[in-house]
Amino acid sequence: MFIETELKLRIAPDSIESFLQLPLLQSATYTSKHQHLYSTYFDTQDLALLQQGMGLRVRQVGQRRLQTLKTAGTSLSGLHQRQEWETEITGDTPDYRLLSDSPLANWCADEKNREEIGPLFTTDFVRTVWNLTYDGSDIELALDQGEIKTATASVPISEVELELKSGTPDKLFQVALKLQQHIPLSVENKSKAARGYAIYRPSPPESQKASPTVGLSMDMTAEQAFINILGHCLEHLQANEDVVLYGDDVEGIHQMRVALRRLRSCLNLYKPLIPNQAHTKVRREIKWMANVLGVARDWDVFNETLQQVQGYMQKDKMWSELLSNVAEQRATAYVAVRETLQHPRYSRMLLMLGKWLVKRSWRLHLPSKSLRSLEQPAVTMASTIQDKHYQEICQDGEKLRELDPEARHQLRISVKKLAYGVRFFAELYQKNELTARLFAKSLSQLQEGLGILNDANTATNLLNQIELDEKAPVRYFLNGWYAHQEFMHLGILEAAWQHWREQEVFWKL
Repeated sequence: MFIETELKLRIAPDSIESFLQLPLLQSATYTSKHQHLYSTYFDTQDLALLQQGMGLRVRQVGQRRLQTLKTAGTSLSGLHQRQEWETEITGDTPDYRLLSDSPLANWCADEKNREEIGPLFTTDFVRTVWNLTYDGSDIELALDQGEIKTATASVPISEVELELKSGTPDKLFQVALKLQQHIPLSVENKSKAARGYAIYRPSPPESQKASPTVGLSMDMTAEQAFINILGHCLEHLQANEDVVLYGDDVEGIHQMRVALRRLRSCLNLYKPLIPNQAHTKVRREIKWMANVLGVARDWDVFNETLQQVQGYMQKDKMWSELLSNVAEQRATAYVAVRETLQHPRYSRMLLMLGKWLVKRSWRLHLPSKSLRSLEQPAVTMASTIQDKHYQEICQDGEKLRELDPEARHQLRISVKKLAYGVRFFAELYQKNELTARLFAKSLSQLQEGLGILNDANTATNLLNQIELDEKAPVRYFLNGWYAHQEFMHLGILEAAWQHWREQEVFWKL
C-alpha cells in the first residue's frame, strides 16, 4: 500500500495540439507514448464498495493485468490523495486473496459478498506520459484521451494528470499554474471512477450543504485547524459546481456563496495570527468570485419575496412587468455565474488556494512570534478568537431597536463571524457539546433575524437597478411590505437577542 498524490485537470480536445507544443513538455522525457489502457471497474449492483469508499479495478496494460484497490481519499482543489493497493494478476477478474491486507479483507472473506461483485463500467483511453523534474520534485505528467463506458452510456476522457513521484505536493500546483498560463486547463475534482459511477447510476446534480464536522481534534495546533477548515470550505464550494453548471436548484448558488463566506470568515478569524498581507492575492480572488455569486443570490432572494406577495399585487398592471424584469436580471446573473465557473480564472483561484494551503505560504510573511502562535493548541486559539467576537457583539448589540440600518448590518457581519467560528471549532468542545449546540442554535436565530432586516436594503438597490418608478404603486407596496417585515421582526429579533444573551458561553466552561 502507498499514498497516491495527483492533481487532475480537464483539457479541451481542441487545446491538445497546443498543449503538446509547450516548452515544459518539449524539455521533458517520455516514459511512454500512446499507451493503450483498458480498465474494468467492479462492484455490486447496490454499490457496496462505493459505499465503503473503495474502488476496485482490473487494468489491461498490453499483456499484463494490474488489480488496483483505491480509497476515496481526500481532494483539495483537484489534488487527490488516496491509499492504493496494486498487484499484478493473471486474469481479467479480481483476485480477492490479494486484498488480505486491505480495508476490504473482512468483507471479501465472505463468499456471498464476492459472488455479488461484477463489472459495472470501463475506461478505455490512450495515455502519453512524461517525466518532469521541477524545482527538486519528480512529477509524472500524463495526458489521457478516451472514454468511460457503461452498457448504455459513455462520457469522454480528456484530462491531464500530474502525479507526485518524489518531492512536495505544492510543486504539482506550481506546474499546473505554469501550464495554465498557456492552456485553459480546468480543475477536475472527480476521479475516472467517480465519473463512471455517475453514468452507471445517473441522477440530477443536487446542492450540498457543508458537512457538520470539519475534522478537528484536540491534539491539533492552530495552524493545522486552519488548514483543515479552509480545505473543508473548498470541498463545500466544489461540491456545488455541478448543480450550478447543469442543474436548476437555486440552492446551489446559495451554497457556493456560503462556502466562500465561510472561507473568508476563516481568514478573518485568523487575522490575529495570519494578517491580511499574508493572503492578499487569495482574498482578492475569493472576493471576485463571491461578488459574482452574490449578484445572482440577491436576485434569487428578491424573486422569492415577489412569489410570496404576488397574490396581493398580481392585478396591478406593472406587476407582470416587474416579474419579467426580475426574471431577466436573474437569467443574466446565472449566465455570468456559469461563465465564471468555466473561466480559467476560477480554476486559477482553486489552484492558487491549493498551493497556498499545501505550501503554507503564509509562513513566508510571519515573524517568529506569530509562527510560535500558530503552534499553540487549536482550542486555546479558538477560545481567544470566539471570546473577542463575543464581546464585540455584546457591546454593539445593546439598544438593538435604536440601531440604524448600517449599524445593524455591521452587527450582522459580527454575528456571522462568530457563528462561523462556533461551527468551525465545535469539535474542540465535545465536553460541552450540549451547551455549544444551544449557543449555536440561538446565534443562528439571531443571524437569521438580522438577515431578514437586511433584505429591505438589498431590495431597494435591486429595484433601482431595474429603474422601477419610485411613485409606482408596486414600489409603494413593496416598501410597505418590507417596512412591515422590519416592524414585526424587530420584536422577534429583540427576543432572539435576549435568548442568546442568556446562553452559557461554552468555551469558558
